[in-house]
Amino acid sequence: MDKIVREHYGPPLGMATSVMGMLIALMLCPDDPTAQGALVGSGFALAVGILFVPAMRVVTSANTMMNADNFVALGYVGWLLLDLIQGAYDLRDASRESVRLALVAVGVSAAAMWAGAIGKPWSLPQWLLQVARSPLDSRAVARLIPICFFLGMLNYMYSVNFNLIEMFSYLGNDRWTVPWGRGQLGGWGSFIDQTPYFGYVLPSLTALLIVRRGFAFQTLLSIAASIVMLLFLAQGGGRRIIMVSVGAALIVWVQAQPGMKIRKVLTVGAVSILLVWTMQFMLNIRGGGYEEFRYRGSQLDYVHVDDNFLRLAQIIQIIPSRHDYVYLQQVFFTIIRPVPRIFWPGKPIDAGFDLPSYVGIKGASLSSSIIGEWYLSWGWAAVVFGGWFHGRLAATASTLRDVGITARNPIVYALAVMVLVAGQRSMQDLIIMSYALVAWWGVNRLVTPRIALAR
Repeated sequence: MDKIVREHYGPPLGMATSVMGMLIALMLCPDDPTAQGALVGSGFALAVGILFVPAMRVVTSANTMMNADNFVALGYVGWLLLDLIQGAYDLRDASRESVRLALVAVGVSAAAMWAGAIGKPWSLPQWLLQVARSPLDSRAVARLIPICFFLGMLNYMYSVNFNLIEMFSYLGNDRWTVPWGRGQLGGWGSFIDQTPYFGYVLPSLTALLIVRRGFAFQTLLSIAASIVMLLFLAQGGGRRIIMVSVGAALIVWVQAQPGMKIRKVLTVGAVSILLVWTMQFMLNIRGGGYEEFRYRGSQLDYVHVDDNFLRLAQIIQIIPSRHDYVYLQQVFFTIIRPVPRIFWPGKPIDAGFDLPSYVGIKGASLSSSIIGEWYLSWGWAAVVFGGWFHGRLAATASTLRDVGITARNPIVYALAVMVLVAGQRSMQDLIIMSYALVAWWGVNRLVTPRIALAR
């Protein structure tokens, strides 16, 4: 078994176990799968099938243990199956058949993802390789941290005319009342709205400094800067942002140290639990603020992710019986996301389909995971292609790991992995979260040569 999961047989085995998990999930599916808790067994069986190869790689300490496809497999469970396993809510707003087909969609996409991880990876963009090959010694890390902190905090400071006392006073408020909030359609101010992406890498730089210098005074300052940055990122309510930032830092911390020791496992476990608790806390306060949360308490008795599985089932129920496929509109809408609206006032605001209006929910945006968006595009063929495409991206991202180890720079790989995991929530997130990679490239391009000249 060690040899099978260690080298080239992991992805084919992942395909087989994902399909097997899907079939067992369908066998365990009751006559009424829409009742609350009815799919606990099915969700668990499918999760085991998807995560079989990553689990065996960890148990056997395989060289592929930290490959990107393992994290993407975990993303399927986190974004789509965790609510089912907890029996978090009922699925009565979807038909029984569409709920079963949603299980099939998750299993098929996961199997296709493992298929995409087979074979020679694609070539990486030169700009990404360039920054991944840039060596990061302790001195460079120490100089990059204040730069990333300043750029990451720039939008928050600018929004209050650099009144730091006023800026900190907004922490704990709901996300709608802060001065740096923005509407759906941005103007010229949307340019400075992008500066927090520079702060996404700050926890990763701090993790690297902890490994190399321990808890020296400069490291403690970096930890403080990271905490401040995370507090302001968290205030916006975007849990996936905290997941990307802290998750990347964990990967950096693990990659920067050889071997898998008990201390590392316990630390990763403790930080992961803290991360889940933090994201749950963010959900509790982002609508009404901390004071309202103190008054009413938590309204959740489970770890809430998103109701992605329910929305996926609803899309399968609606498309194409009540609404035609949107075909390339979804992909086009995603690709044009980086184009500033100030230069294109008529830029589309959706992909040609509005799920909330079909299910009778006003004033809300509903996530169905990237699987739902692929199904919306062209049905089952697109679900297979989307899973395969994500697998190809994961296999390609894994090559950054070797580059990073050689250059002693694990940050690019860590960010790429977390972008792929966040991108499983939606195509938009796949694009938006990649801005952190672009920001990191920009900082390296401008700053690293100057550091080298100063030596």
